[in-house]
Amino acid sequence: MLLIGEIAQSAGVATSAIRYYEEIGLVQPLRREGGRRIFGDQAVNRVRAITAAREAGFSLDEIRRLLGSQLEGTEEWRALVEDKITGVEGCIVRLQAITKILRESLDCGCRAWDECPIATS
Repeated sequence: MLLIGEIAQSAGVATSAIRYYEEIGLVQPLRREGGRRIFGDQAVNRVRAITAAREAGFSLDEIRRLLGSQLEGTEEWRALVEDKITGVEGCIVRLQAITKILRESLDCGCRAWDECPIATS
């Protein structure tokens, strides 16, 4: 059994994030004792999964669906993940293009970013 601070430390998030996740139904304590939330050991993995999903760009609604037991292993779950993969891959392509422009602009000899033909094209 874990207290909210222990989960926060293990999962690398603020206790306020866990309280918010509880408020919106993403995590639930097993019980309360003396006003303190008591969580099961699986809560750390749940919070880590939420953090990973947020970093991947899932919205809180998508995370709720992603972690919902009725969706586990279904085609809907698979479609949700595949759509996110497509979106992340698109971001990677765009960021690689931006990186290329930035690298090329370093060597173009312009003195102002807004006058650089590489950056403004």
